[in-house]
Amino acid sequence: MRDGAHRSSAFFKRGHEIAEASKGASQKQAARQFARQTVQATVQAARSAGRLLAQAGQTAARMASAVLSWLGAALAAASPVLVLVLIVGMVGVFLASPFGVFFSNETTQDGMLMRQATAELNEEYYARIGQIEQANPHDILEIEASDGVSAIRWEDVLSVYAVKVTTDGVNGIDVVTMDEQKKEILRGVMWDMNQITYRSVTVKKEVEVVTEDEDGNEVVEMQEIEETTLTIYLHHTTPEQMAAAYGFTEQQNEHLALLRHEEYSVMWASLLGGFTHGGGMIGSDADWVGTGIFAWPLPQSFTITSQFGYRTDPFTGEISYHSGTDIAAPYGTPVLAAAGGTVTVANATDPWGGSYGYYVKIQHDGTFDTLYAHCSSICVTPGQQVRQGEVIGYVGSTGNSTGNHLHFEVWEDGQRQNAMDLFKL
Repeated sequence: MRDGAHRSSAFFKRGHEIAEASKGASQKQAARQFARQTVQATVQAARSAGRLLAQAGQTAARMASAVLSWLGAALAAASPVLVLVLIVGMVGVFLASPFGVFFSNETTQDGMLMRQATAELNEEYYARIGQIEQANPHDILEIEASDGVSAIRWEDVLSVYAVKVTTDGVNGIDVVTMDEQKKEILRGVMWDMNQITYRSVTVKKEVEVVTEDEDGNEVVEMQEIEETTLTIYLHHTTPEQMAAAYGFTEQQNEHLALLRHEEYSVMWASLLGGFTHGGGMIGSDADWVGTGIFAWPLPQSFTITSQFGYRTDPFTGEISYHSGTDIAAPYGTPVLAAAGGTVTVANATDPWGGSYGYYVKIQHDGTFDTLYAHCSSICVTPGQQVRQGEVIGYVGSTGNSTGNHLHFEVWEDGQRQNAMDLFKL
């Protein structure tokens, strides 16, 4: 689409050349030649757009097909000049519409792509969280989100941004290109939709601590500790709430609803980098055998590098809490659904993801949820039904991670549990 996005000016330049060359010749013939070249170039651009739109599902594919059919019909039935006006107008209107945001990684202005702009704003957002962490000493850090998603919903932020800037009356600007002025507008929308607050609480409690005796055997003992929990709350404002706050018109609300349709979830994830087409079923040869509904979430056992719960940190000697089970595995190892269920979170748009990186959460039987964090990429979308052993992503080191591994969590009735209690050798 990069070539197609830049061809409009080239079309007019070519038209001027044809007009000069055709002096004394048939103006009608020159116009037909220009129209034919314009249609050919625009069809090529539309086909590129069609391939991207087709990823979003049948609705978008039908849209792309309709555009191509319209072009063919226009060429056959309309005059060359009318065809030229209609085609150039259609391309311009499409790229100037909110849907132009899907091509914001294809064209540059001031040397900046949308993916780069969102990455910079991500750093600013999580730098603020880091400042809160540093200013408030703690033993446990909890990230809680108003909608249960520990990541910026960039698809929501960009939907509001795209509608806001492209449909702002006579001052509307395109979202295909990115510059400092546009990034400042995007920054404002991001902070309007993502507020951060926090609370720090210190309590005394008795906990089980795993240590090692002189022979290297694990020993579980009870210890009384003083523990400070820092809870950072991420308040995500919905697009509907922002539409009301920004005073969107009925037409703007219609555009917003279209951009947020579930069929476009793959396009959003592809735009921002954490989605990959994959999937399929893989059997696990792990030594760990699940009890109840669960199976091991990786094709092999690999090595467990950090257990769930309280233990003495080998580096600091302090008692620390770990919210899941870390399993070291090579980069790109398929991550498997531990049980069948419904994907409730599939963060492929925020590489930090509230420290989880790209991650997936699956709801199983009304009692259990599982979470798979630090993926290099994921290949499922929210609402998707998955089966046990289905590939949902790939091992990586996104988020708060120092190496390639899977951080695996099991939740029971909304509370984290030790996943290893559900497996046996």
